[in-house]
Amino acid sequence: MTTRGLFVSIMVIMLASHNALATSAVGLAESLSLSEEDLGLNGVAIDSDATTAVVYGQEGYVRILDANDPNQQVEMVWNGVSELHDADFHPGGQTALIVGDHGVVLRYAKQDQSLERAASDVSLDYAMITAVAWNTAGSWAYVGTEEGQIWRMRAAEDGGAELHALSASGTSEITAIDCHDTIMMCVVSATAEGIGIIERDHTFTWVGGTGYPWTGVECPSGETPYCVAVADNQIIAHIELNPEDISASIPSISRLQNLELYFIGIEAQEGDRALIATTPTSLVEHDISLNGSYPWLEHSDIENLNLSSDRIVGTWATGTDSGWIVTSRGYLFEYVPTSSESSGLLSLWIVIAIPAATGLVVLCLVYLASPKKMQDWTIERIGNEDERKDLARRRAKQQRKRR
Repeated sequence: MTTRGLFVSIMVIMLASHNALATSAVGLAESLSLSEEDLGLNGVAIDSDATTAVVYGQEGYVRILDANDPNQQVEMVWNGVSELHDADFHPGGQTALIVGDHGVVLRYAKQDQSLERAASDVSLDYAMITAVAWNTAGSWAYVGTEEGQIWRMRAAEDGGAELHALSASGTSEITAIDCHDTIMMCVVSATAEGIGIIERDHTFTWVGGTGYPWTGVECPSGETPYCVAVADNQIIAHIELNPEDISASIPSISRLQNLELYFIGIEAQEGDRALIATTPTSLVEHDISLNGSYPWLEHSDIENLNLSSDRIVGTWATGTDSGWIVTSRGYLFEYVPTSSESSGLLSLWIVIAIPAATGLVVLCLVYLASPKKMQDWTIERIGNEDERKDLARRRAKQQRKRR
């Protein structure tokens, strides 16, 4: 290797080593399995005070978990086996709606741990209901179907449900609905029509984002007037919520580059932060207020095959940087911040290696641009045998010319 090549190689190695040491923002701690069988779970819903989680999936499976200690569980039984696709807690946190195939809408109540039908399946045309969300005030719930219909519903005096179809519904599957905590607006995603907005008076408008395979929508728990939607081909859309101007809600769409990941869903983490679930299995943090995305739990850092080979169907937070992951087969994994020792090592590396690499860059540039005498001096001290022989021949030739 030449002296010039040595400088360049050392510089590249030093700069590349920082990336090699980069780790996930969180690590895995406790794990547990809800069953010895593959449950085929589809998701999880968490109440407003983050104390109760509901998981749901194939064959009508519903289980209630203590959000802080998921080992505390109650399996719910009802008289049906329809697959359940989505769930959402009422803003008051005491009840949740769970929806699924054949027009099924179930109501779970915390007070007596009951699970019963909230609407007759015939009134919902036996449709496959794929999404549900309560509006900001908790006065109505919106449900969306595989065929693109959207209804608003609430309990009726006769114990059934009052239902009204929203105009301008689409023809493709409604993949997600979420409503902002403080702004009386909701965001809808569909596989063909794109992104839609439900306003306070239940007016529904498609606002853009057609042509993207949207897989999830999340509105923050803070005051930020934005919601975010994700599509499986690394697409993220920010949707501004302005009750005075629906045109402001046209999605601002961007794509994360250089990622060999597909986005399959998004869940709230804390404040304006959300977690994007991907396949291959990993989590990406997205800060809605900063419009920035960052690695959270990288696939290469997942050593447990029960997680790395499974599909994440949901997450919930128990702290700023902690919470639980739920997988399709029924595994739960706790994630926690990485240890202070690891963080300290990484910080130390940054303190030492980056200045060192910078110094090497400067030294390399000085060497390449330096006068001949400086280069010859460098070869004398750290050059290889061939470079030194070449230097000796050049000096002998220069001496003959002087004579």
